Amino acid sequence: MMHCPSCGQESSLDQKFCRQCGFNLEPVSKLIAGGSDDDALAVKREWERLLVRRMFRWLSWGCLVLFAGVIMLVFNKGFIHEPMFQSIATLFVLAGVAMAGYGVLSSISKGTYLPDKTSKGSRQISQANATEELPEPRIPLPLPSVTERTTQLIREEPNTGTHASSRAQK
Repeated sequence: MMHCPSCGQESSLDQKFCRQCGFNLEPVSKLIAGGSDDDALAVKREWERLLVRRMFRWLSWGCLVLFAGVIMLVFNKGFIHEPMFQSIATLFVLAGVAMAGYGVLSSISKGTYLPDKTSKGSRQISQANATEELPEPRIPLPLPSVTERTTQLIREEPNTGTHASSRAQK
């Protein structure tokens, strides 16, 4: 059994959320149970190893196809002189470059989305520690209107006894 860090409600270790306040109890139960960081690192290493293996497999096949295309182009220049053979060789070269490029780019794009337990875990732990009261909300002060001073000047003019029209007549 454990207590919710937010409200203090008693809950079991297998609960994901507190039944009273809805707080996420999963990181707390992992901290109490212990040993989850090693598992996360092992999963991350395995995922990286699979990505690298997949990238080198695509690169290898791409280089083989590229090499076959280059050999075909060399044979076409020296022995065969067929325009159709040259087109096929060019397609082989382009396919080899595309395969190698796909291997690298797909591994890079999938590598940027690796499961990162450390930053997620620290975010959840800081959420668990943030049980302090919020500071008092600030009340914004009202800003004076742009036309407020103009309005005051118009009000003052009739009190002095002179109007703008009488001034214009003088």
